[in-house]
Amino acid sequence: MEGNQEKAKVRAEISAVRIRPEEREEASLAIYDRIKSFEAWQDAQTVLLFSPLTDEPDVERLFDESKRVCFPRFKAGRGYESAITETIQDLVVGKFGIQEPPPEADEVNALDIDICLVPGLAFDEACNRLGRGRGFYDRWLPQISGIKIGIGFDHQLIKSVPTEGHDHQLDMVVVPSRAIKQ
Repeated sequence: MEGNQEKAKVRAEISAVRIRPEEREEASLAIYDRIKSFEAWQDAQTVLLFSPLTDEPDVERLFDESKRVCFPRFKAGRGYESAITETIQDLVVGKFGIQEPPPEADEVNALDIDICLVPGLAFDEACNRLGRGRGFYDRWLPQISGIKIGIGFDHQLIKSVPTEGHDHQLDMVVVPSRAIKQ
């Protein structure tokens, strides 16, 4: 099976799994506790979170006013950039219906990001990631110098993620039950 077909099959299988709100909440709390315990998180000055879709863990609870917090912001023709966010309430609905910093929010240099949390549909123990298929994160992640951590539910950690040359490997994957380092 070709890479795109394999990816489509995995996307369909993972997307078919439904998480109840209370399961999402419990899993998100476990991820929160795990991330907060990392020395790298404690030492980080600038962190990049993401606004979760309903089928993703809620990482917004990691918003920490003692850190410089930024979120992805979609820029037509350029993909994503990171922008500073003072509060969760400052986020606005952006492209694809995802919450993001408003246009007037200051952009953050990708080289200044210490930790980047990355959503995905599937991850494996080699820290490979399967996204939603548009390649935005795969094009953006190489610009970010900090630790890149995939965030998902336990069922999203699979034996092997199909990869192609343009796919970007992460430094770590965190699911409720464990953390995996490359």
